[in-house]
Amino acid sequence: MKAITASGKIDPSGQLSLDYPIEGTPPKPVRVIILFDETDGEVNKFWEQVSNYQQQPLLSAKQLQEGLKQALTESGYDSREKIIELVQDIKQEIAQERQGKQT
Repeated sequence: MKAITASGKIDPSGQLSLDYPIEGTPPKPVRVIILFDETDGEVNKFWEQVSNYQQQPLLSAKQLQEGLKQALTESGYDSREKIIELVQDIKQEIAQERQGKQT
């Protein structure tokens, strides 16, 4: 694993953007460690929200399954065939995005 130091900003929606691009790095997932000034009230509020979120109990597999089933049904995917069609559409979209990035 390689470490690179860079500076950036977190926007109001929580997205991190770097001040300058990191040259010579391929586009791929990375791990990020964020260092910030602890006296900033807004930053402290953000980390308090993160901490509160992390303390929420995880859903069991059954709860997750039921929630997904309910969300799919509410969105009109109420049959196995419709769900399979949705998955196929998503796979096609991902393939098209990958093709676009390669060109």
